[in-house]
Amino acid sequence: MSIKELQEVYAKHPNVAGLASLRKNKDIKTVYLEGMHGSCASLFASVSVKTMPGIHVFILNDLEEAGYFYHDLVQVDGEADVLFFPSSYRRAIKYGQKDAANEILRTEVLSRLEQKKPVTVVTYPEALAEKVVSRKRLSDAMLTLKVGQQEDTVKLMETLSKYGFEHVDYVYEPGQFAVRGSIMDVYSFSSEWPFRIDFFGNEIETIRTFEVQDQLSRDRRDTVEIVPELTRTADEKMPFTSFLPPD
Repeated sequence: MSIKELQEVYAKHPNVAGLASLRKNKDIKTVYLEGMHGSCASLFASVSVKTMPGIHVFILNDLEEAGYFYHDLVQVDGEADVLFFPSSYRRAIKYGQKDAANEILRTEVLSRLEQKKPVTVVTYPEALAEKVVSRKRLSDAMLTLKVGQQEDTVKLMETLSKYGFEHVDYVYEPGQFAVRGSIMDVYSFSSEWPFRIDFFGNEIETIRTFEVQDQLSRDRRDTVEIVPELTRTADEKMPFTSFLPPD
C-alpha cells in the first residue's frame, strides 16, 4: 500500500475526525492517544495536520525519536512545510560546541513562525530548553525580497554589509553574498541553501535556491527572507514558545 493510500485510510478513520472535533473544542486542553506504534503516529499526525491547517509543534522525547518522526512526516508531506528544530549544540550543551548547520535550521524555523503561515515543527526538550533571539530582534534584522520588487542593488549590498554579510567572489557558507553582473547570490541564515537573485535593471526577475557544490538550481521562490547571524547577539533572549500563537 502506498503512502497516499495509507493517508486516505487514516483520513477516513473515525479517530481522525474525532481528534479534529476535540481539538476544536477550546475547553479541552489535553488529549491522550494510545496504541500509536512505529510510523503509525507520524501518519496519524500528518492527516491530523491536514484536517486543521495551522502551526503545529511536535515534541518527541529526544533527538533520535524526533529525527525518525521528522523523516516520516517529510516522506508524507514533503520538506516545504515540515521543519526540524534541533539544539544549536553539536553534541550536548555541556560541551559548548555550536553546530552551524543546526543554527541555520533553528533560524529557519523562527523566520517561518514569524510569518505566521501554516508550518509543522518537529523538536525535542533539549532543543526547546535553549532560549532564542527575541521576536523584535528577528523582525528588525529580517530582509524580505519578492519577485517583481524594485530594489537598488547598490543599496541592497550596503544593507547586507551592514547586517554583517561578507562580500565574496562565490558564496559557500551562511553570512556571505556575491555579485556577478545582474545576479546576486546570498547565503542567508534562514535557509539550508543559498538564494540566487536575478535582476532586470532594478527589478527582481527571479529568485532560486541552488547547490553550492555544482551551482545547479533547486527550486524557484516568489518570496525569501534574508536573516543574518543572530545567535551571538547580546540582546535579550526569549523562550521558543514566544514565537507560537496563543492557540
